[in-house]
Amino acid sequence: MAAVYTFGLAEILVADVLETGLMPATADMVKIGEVLQDSASLTQEEGDKTEIFEQSNPIPKVVIEQAGTTTIAFNLMNVDPAMLGEYIGGAVNATSKEWEFDGKKKSVNKALFIKPEQGIYFKLPKASMSAVIAGDLNQSGLLTLNFTVTPLSPGDGLKSILAGLVADLPPEG
Repeated sequence: MAAVYTFGLAEILVADVLETGLMPATADMVKIGEVLQDSASLTQEEGDKTEIFEQSNPIPKVVIEQAGTTTIAFNLMNVDPAMLGEYIGGAVNATSKEWEFDGKKKSVNKALFIKPEQGIYFKLPKASMSAVIAGDLNQSGLLTLNFTVTPLSPGDGLKSILAGLVADLPPEG
């Protein structure tokens, strides 16, 4: 088997979560926005390990492992009032076109498809997305919408993360 190297974010697609808990078709998903270069990351924490020992024996008889949390983070650089309303909370005033925020932050559930330039892609049929505004308001800074994404259980018997090779994806068209 050839070595697989994953790098270069091509795009992040989103869609509403399906009631079935299955992953939406790629054709039904939209690009979330312009991801700031070098801002995307995927991290899986170590998790917990419980070792059970027999009295006076330093070698465990049983090891119980629990997976750690997987987190995806990325920053969008093309922030507009509609994005602020959709991903942070509040709403866009139809007359003034301004984002009006009442201070009540929300978490949004979406399906995500994270596609790198090559290597392994990731699909999340249901994920919690939390966003905050950040950035420097100067000539060399950029205001961004910074996301933290956590996979959620899409339903009984369904998997929360799917991964495969970009090379095995059907051609777009």
